[in-house]
Amino acid sequence: MDLFLRSILSLFMLLLVSLNIYPAGVAGNTSPDRADDPVMRFVVCSDIHMREAKDDSQYKRLEQLFDYSYEYADSQSYDSIDAFVFVGDITDNGTATQMANVIEVVDNKMRPGTPLMCVYDNHDIQNATIAECEATYGIPGNEARKIKGFHFITVSYDDNRRYTSRLPSLYKDLKAAKADDPQKPIFVFNHRHIEGTVYGSSKWGTAELSPVLNNFPQIIDFSGHSHFPVNDPRSCSQYFFTSFGCGTLFYFELERDMMTYGSVPPNANQAAQFYFVEVYEDNAVAVKPFNMITGDFFKVPSSYSDEQLIYYIAEPSNRSSFTYTSKRYMTADKPVWPQGATAAISEITANSAKVSFPQALDFEVIHSYRVQVKKGGVTVKDYRFWSEYYFEPMPDTMSWDIEGLKPETKYTVEITGYDTYTKQTAQKLVTEFMTSP
Repeated sequence: MDLFLRSILSLFMLLLVSLNIYPAGVAGNTSPDRADDPVMRFVVCSDIHMREAKDDSQYKRLEQLFDYSYEYADSQSYDSIDAFVFVGDITDNGTATQMANVIEVVDNKMRPGTPLMCVYDNHDIQNATIAECEATYGIPGNEARKIKGFHFITVSYDDNRRYTSRLPSLYKDLKAAKADDPQKPIFVFNHRHIEGTVYGSSKWGTAELSPVLNNFPQIIDFSGHSHFPVNDPRSCSQYFFTSFGCGTLFYFELERDMMTYGSVPPNANQAAQFYFVEVYEDNAVAVKPFNMITGDFFKVPSSYSDEQLIYYIAEPSNRSSFTYTSKRYMTADKPVWPQGATAAISEITANSAKVSFPQALDFEVIHSYRVQVKKGGVTVKDYRFWSEYYFEPMPDTMSWDIEGLKPETKYTVEITGYDTYTKQTAQKLVTEFMTSP
């Protein structure tokens, strides 16, 4: 985005703020400027997928998680990491070597006295039982403990790959935590998303825990399994309680209805994300997504913001205060093309061509594009692909190779942009070209 356009957009944002008009997905993602320090900080991640080789990226990424965590904490007035939580799929398939690698990194990198909590799920029990995981790590898979005055509860699969056996004790743990202080957040950790909550939960979620969790608005639930990116606004969801999708340290996976890619995008292994969670004396919670690929915090994915992405829960126990709700689908704006945007065709041959175009602009996040190639008004090629918003920096332009064309034929290309709430550009970018003989 050029400097002039960025300046105009910044002035526009200032005008909206001065009028107390906040585009959906921008306001509410950042916490107010607080003069006070947090009273607790913990780190949570999911889908480490540790493998056998110590020179593998997963071993290095787990080391980096600890390094970045302590580097950030040491730079703050409140300089503590009070817990680490691994939310399932800690190993790639539960072998003894993989678990030993995890233990080695933890022993070498985690400072003494810091609690580590673990959830064990499908990949962890491919070659081990839950009991074997617990014995190897020395950490229960189903645990309720208090850290710095706040309740932490983990929920693991049983060996039958179900959660139902945990429901009675989970309800008891939650009831006791609520009785301790009904205003405080209760932090719950389970590998699979709760169905109907965060981005990815419709495909990778479970409804087994919902009958218990839905009774406690003060829950802040952390889950993984989907490998969906944390900087999509839908990775935070509030309805009965607050939910977060934890992303992945392994590789990205997204919707399966993207016709061109399947569910795994190019360069999917450039994914290493986790959360810093900071809790304040008034029970407010700030969740800060961190990108290990860039070594920095994620920024708000809106086209109009360069601010740090912070999911802020002001009153965890008060459902009426929830802002990350399904209303965002209704209030979200439609994406637009930059002024003067055009699509360019290059590398034309008898059977192929390349189309390039600028990213569309949106207050939430540009999610994906549809490129339709038409001949005489009939669609002959139809491509769907992501905007690569999950990478930082996000590319300024997108390109796509069109193949399987006929020689010396005139084609029309129509491009539609979609935001994360499925809203689309009102206008399409349209261009024409002729293949060579």
